[in-house]
Amino acid sequence: MNVVAVVPVKDLRVAKSRLRKVLDTPSRAGLTLYMMGRVLDALQKAGVGPICVVSPDPLVLEQARERGACALRQESQGLNPALEEGRRWALEKEASGLLVLPADLPLVDAEDVRALLEAEPREPSVVISPDGGRAGTNALVLRPPGAIPFAFGPDSFGRHRRMARERGLPVTECDRVHLAFDLDNGADLTRFGVPEGLIP
Repeated sequence: MNVVAVVPVKDLRVAKSRLRKVLDTPSRAGLTLYMMGRVLDALQKAGVGPICVVSPDPLVLEQARERGACALRQESQGLNPALEEGRRWALEKEASGLLVLPADLPLVDAEDVRALLEAEPREPSVVISPDGGRAGTNALVLRPPGAIPFAFGPDSFGRHRRMARERGLPVTECDRVHLAFDLDNGADLTRFGVPEGLIP
């Protein structure tokens, strides 16, 4: 089955704003690019392709191209509209499935990606990986790409499950430690550590 991946990335000037008290803007930008690289590497090692990075930021798109991903300049505002742009790209590729993997998952590896894709290979179906608090969605696999609307934001884990069930689709939860860890605040940064060379 042809499953493609979409990785949304914010404008680097506003990325990881909740880390503003501990990291300056260039350091937050560097951290975002570092994590995006980790996510793209995991997808590529798992054999997923093509991969599309959706972002309004020129540097993000440049680095995405350098890493072998498709670079899609975001025309809309916000995460869910950005993912709709990614979904349109996936449909143009005639993909049978769409994997959404945010760029702030610094621990994700190829085994995590394979686990997502193998959790429920049937079509139609929805696979959801929750964050550590089981409130947000840290990964989403839709077969077909238009299976459900995107509802990222507060309580997205519950909302994605609910929308899938309302449509009569099988819903599988993929609980993995690496996928549950999204680097979002100072406590997360303390747990993860600052990558060498990120801060002068």
